[in-house]
Amino acid sequence: MKNRRVSGESVRVVIAALLVTSLGGCAKTVVQSKYERQVTGPTVQRPSRVFVYDFTITQAEVSENQGIVAGARNAPKGTTENERETQIAREVQTRMADELVAGIRELGLPAERATRGTPIPADAVAVTGEFLNVDEGNRLRRAVIGFGAGQSTVETQVQVYTPSGGSLTKLLEFSTHADSGSMPGAAVTGGAGAAASGGVTAGAAAANLGIGAVKGYRSQVDEMTGRSADQAVAYLSQFFAKQGWIPPEKVKQAKMAQ
Repeated sequence: MKNRRVSGESVRVVIAALLVTSLGGCAKTVVQSKYERQVTGPTVQRPSRVFVYDFTITQAEVSENQGIVAGARNAPKGTTENERETQIAREVQTRMADELVAGIRELGLPAERATRGTPIPADAVAVTGEFLNVDEGNRLRRAVIGFGAGQSTVETQVQVYTPSGGSLTKLLEFSTHADSGSMPGAAVTGGAGAAASGGVTAGAAAANLGIGAVKGYRSQVDEMTGRSADQAVAYLSQFFAKQGWIPPEKVKQAKMAQ
C-alpha cells in the first residue's frame, strides 16, 4: 500500500469541514419564559386563525458587520450605513414573520402574516413581538480570535394576544437569544502562521458555508433569526398544546435558557 502525502491545502479543507460540522453545536439559540397567563376557567377557544405581525425594530437596535473587510466590501455599493442597517432590519423582519407562519402551520393551526393595524377577529389570536438586538458583530474578529470575540447576536421578545372585551389580553410572553457561538479562531487553532498562510480563509469559508447551506440565508443575522423563529415555534407548540389547540404529538422541544 502506497504512502500518500497530504498537502497543506487538503489539511485546510479538512479543518474547514470540521469547523462546519461543529458550527451548529457552538452557536446558541435559547428561549426564556417571561409570562404565561394562568387560565383558571376553561381554556381559550381554539383560534380559527393565527395572525403573525411583523416584529417592531428600530435602526438603533441594528448593527451591521463592523469588520474592516466588510466595510471595504460594502463601500462600492454606494449605500450609507443607515441604508444598509435598514435593509438588515427588513430582512430579519421578513424572515421572522415568514418562518413563524410556516412553523405554526406545520403545527396544524391556520397562520397568516398580517400588517400592523390589521384588526384581530374575535376568534383569532395574534403573535407579535420586537427585536431587542440585531448585531452582525465583526466577522474578522470571529475568524481570527474566536471565543466569542466579534460575536453576532439576535434577541427577540415574543407575545401572544387574544381579543377580549374590546381590548387585547396577553396570553404568553417569552424571549429568544441566538448568537454565533464561541469557537476558537484561526489564531488559536492554527497559530499566527496558519492565519497568515490561509487558516483565516478556511475558517471564513466554513462559517459562510455554515450560514448559507440550508435555506439560502443572506447573512449571519438572517440565519440566526431563522433559528430564533424555530425555537419560538417550539415554545409556542408547548403553549398551544396546553390550551388544547394542537395534539400532543405536534409538540416540539424548545431549548430553554439555563
